Amino acid sequence: MTTDSRDRVHARITRAVRRFPNLDLGGVTTDGLDPRDAAFARTLDQTVIRRWLTLEAVAMSRIDRPWETLDDTVCAALLIGAAQILLLDQVPNHAAINETVNRVRAKTHAGAAGFTNAVLRRISELPTGELSADDPAARDFHSRRDLLPLSDGRAIVLGEDVFDEDPVIRLAEQTSHGEDLVVHWISAHGLPQTRELCQHDLILPSILLTAENPATLEGHPVDAHQRSGFFHWRGVPGELGSFLKSNPTVRIQDPASAEAVASTAGLQPKLIIDYCAGRGTKTRQLAETHPEARIIAADIDPRRSNDLARAFADHPRIEVVEHGDFRDAIGKTDLLVLDVPCTNTGVLPRRPEAKYRFSTESLESLARMQRKIFRETEPLLAPDGAVLFSTCSLEPRENLKQVEALARKFEMSVRSQSQRFPTGMPGDPPTSIHDGSFLAVLERQAEKA
Repeated sequence: MTTDSRDRVHARITRAVRRFPNLDLGGVTTDGLDPRDAAFARTLDQTVIRRWLTLEAVAMSRIDRPWETLDDTVCAALLIGAAQILLLDQVPNHAAINETVNRVRAKTHAGAAGFTNAVLRRISELPTGELSADDPAARDFHSRRDLLPLSDGRAIVLGEDVFDEDPVIRLAEQTSHGEDLVVHWISAHGLPQTRELCQHDLILPSILLTAENPATLEGHPVDAHQRSGFFHWRGVPGELGSFLKSNPTVRIQDPASAEAVASTAGLQPKLIIDYCAGRGTKTRQLAETHPEARIIAADIDPRRSNDLARAFADHPRIEVVEHGDFRDAIGKTDLLVLDVPCTNTGVLPRRPEAKYRFSTESLESLARMQRKIFRETEPLLAPDGAVLFSTCSLEPRENLKQVEALARKFEMSVRSQSQRFPTGMPGDPPTSIHDGSFLAVLERQAEKA
């Protein structure tokens, strides 16, 4: 692996240290790197992001000063070095330590390099063994302070108790969830389910596909998912783009995500507005589900809006408009699709940054935003129109309670609703794992003459 690839990761994580817990979406830039170095940079970057609090807890157990007093460059180096020592096998420990220390020396001073060297060597001495994925103790890791769980179900046995005595804080550290989120989940869902959710979020997200005609996928590197009509891509990730380009009826989508649009199959809308369309996954599904409907799609984010416009430039029934330009649809929309912003707590393996920025304040802020979106778009509905309200959240404040309040305020009935929790644990096959989601279909009843 080249110095350049590691430099890019170190620079990004150093910036992230300054912003934590408000981490940016996305990943390290890999332009100009050869495929091997680019893959290593992405893996190292995402490993640190996914296990930030675990790595920080391990590092803090080896030093005698507060984390907040350390130089940002040193914090980033300790996270990156610990990630390579504990969670990655690509680089021998001595090489990972030496390379990390040299980078600190080049960017700061000899004292900081010596400190980094001492801490990383102490971290490298911690592992004393490993529990296999089928060992009951590995799945019950939260009952011990010396176990570091891995994404494939195994657990590293550490030479001493590293994680916190308090079982809630310990669970947060071992699975790298913000303490606020763990406490909230315990209140909302109970401790047993909270443990399952935290454990689920350790998995590495897989690529799941679905197709208008499943026969399209025959002969390609896919395995049938437990949810009918979905498939796990086991091919080379770099080849997926060309495969999708040559097979436009295939889309990347998790079964839980697809349920929202599928729930509208019994409706017969002539005009659909996809108000928060993102990059168009659900928009494309809407076109398949309602082949007679005209669809207007938009997104408030300029980059996603541009991607949306390119994706449907030649589609005969999908029109991409500037966000808010729906004047011609006021009172005429048969189906209003609101895939609204949320805390993302049902898709944390795919959105690990959301584990850290969750708070009761952010939850309430997002709930207010959802209500604002509903209030602003409600005039678009036809007299007998319907609203598809969906999130990738597990939080009642954004889901069940929100829909109950909206239905009362706007005098609508709830045609259907569903809260799906994520499934699958570390070590389970990708064909049994899916995200969490929520959906509700609300209907406005036309007044009878």
